[in-house]
Amino acid sequence: MSRPSHIFIVGLSRTGTTLTRTILNSSDYIGLGGESMFFGDTHRMGLFHRDGYRHKFARLGGLATDEGVERIVAYIYGLGKKNFWGNLTGLVARDEFTRQLLATDRSERALLDLALSYYAGQKPIRGEKTPAHLFSAPALMEWFPNAKIIHAFRDPRAVYVSNKRKYENRAHTRLSALARRTDLLFELYASLDVMLNWQRAIRLHREYQQRYPGQYYLSQFETLITEPRESLQKLCAFIDIPFQECMLQQLVLNSSFLPKRQRAGFDPSAVDRWRQYLHPLLNRWFAVWCQRQMVEFGYSV
Repeated sequence: MSRPSHIFIVGLSRTGTTLTRTILNSSDYIGLGGESMFFGDTHRMGLFHRDGYRHKFARLGGLATDEGVERIVAYIYGLGKKNFWGNLTGLVARDEFTRQLLATDRSERALLDLALSYYAGQKPIRGEKTPAHLFSAPALMEWFPNAKIIHAFRDPRAVYVSNKRKYENRAHTRLSALARRTDLLFELYASLDVMLNWQRAIRLHREYQQRYPGQYYLSQFETLITEPRESLQKLCAFIDIPFQECMLQQLVLNSSFLPKRQRAGFDPSAVDRWRQYLHPLLNRWFAVWCQRQMVEFGYSV
């Protein structure tokens, strides 16, 4: 396996994409940005459908003209440091970003790659992690033929419970308010959405395995947590970088169950913690829809 130019971490939300990014950024070779949401989440249904930043930039006039570039840069530098694009303001001066963008071929690919270069700094491998880019991996691979895709994967019941608790903990969100008002209806809808997208993730896994041999890797959250050293050694071999001990020195950064940065290291109890929060009827509901696939990927039913 050859060393990639880019790495893109994808997968359903709450599958360990943030943990995987922080681990890889511990390496001397990799500098990955957060969620660019460049392609958005337009393949999802209902409440979860949203455009990407490429669509927002196109509505501002696109990159073909200097005026369009100026509007896009003004938009980015007006976001504040709240996301992937807004955080560029702390990495590069506006005039320098504008100058470098104008010097590119003015393509969407060039804009994304320029932003990724600032996050990578002096590290040779750049990239980002946007879970929803699971559905846009072919576009990324067309743009960056020497890239590698890491697909974070997890038990669908854990994905559902983690997402549910995430929104419950954010009382200001509309989705959380909806969950409190129509609890049973919301649980049926949200769990079905997770199951359908989890099954689709499996179909994409099989497609990408065949389509991108040597450039696609499935990383199961449960194995990463319970066997971190062995898992990271295999991941490093896939990327073609040396394993470093610092990769094992992680903090829990994005758990739905713990305050941020409360616990250091890999927590094996995170694998089955969802069982405390999932109603037995919902557990059987998951088995009705996903039993065959859960067994296939080593999850007890």
